[in-house]
Amino acid sequence: MSNADDFEELISGIETEMSQALIEKRGTAVVALARITGVVYTEAIAAGVPHALAQEMATDYWAQEMHAEVVAVAEEVDGDG
Repeated sequence: MSNADDFEELISGIETEMSQALIEKRGTAVVALARITGVVYTEAIAAGVPHALAQEMATDYWAQEMHAEVVAVAEEVDGDG
C-alpha cells in the first residue's frame, strides 16, 4: 500500500466516525425535543388548556425547534377586503 492509499483510508475512517457521531448527536437531540414536546402538551392539559390548543402549542414548539431558522408569521386578514 502506498502512502496515498494509507492517507485516503485514514481520511475515510475519520469521515465515517464523524458522520456516525453527528447522526448520534442529532438523534439524541430529536429524542430530547420529542420528550419536551410531550411535556408541553401534558403540562398544558394539566393546566386546563383545551386539547386542541394544547396540541397546537406542542406542535408549534416542535416546529420551531426542528426548523429553528424558519419563523412562522401568522397573517391577519380583516373583513374589509
